[in-house]
Amino acid sequence: MMIAALRFARSGVQYFMENQSFRTPIVIYAGLPSKFYLVSTVSDASDFLFDNWAPNDSLQWVDAMNRCAKAGAGEASVEGARSAFLVAVKAAGIRVDPSVPLF
Repeated sequence: MMIAALRFARSGVQYFMENQSFRTPIVIYAGLPSKFYLVSTVSDASDFLFDNWAPNDSLQWVDAMNRCAKAGAGEASVEGARSAFLVAVKAAGIRVDPSVPLF
């Protein structure tokens, strides 16, 4: 019974995070030149940080993960999570498409 409750709680938080969209999506180029990621929600940002960042220990990475978690829980702003995510990605030398915010 407890496992079912934890799954429900986790799925609820994940659902909440997936519905927290950034005002402007972020296009990130990582890996091969033709490989890109569209990050448009708090959930996308935390997934990218967790899945695609080898060291997972820089101060910027930790700050971005914390802000995404807090935004996912409704304790911080979505745009604050987006800003921290951008700082972390740029600090890691990952290329961000600068033209997307123009649309």
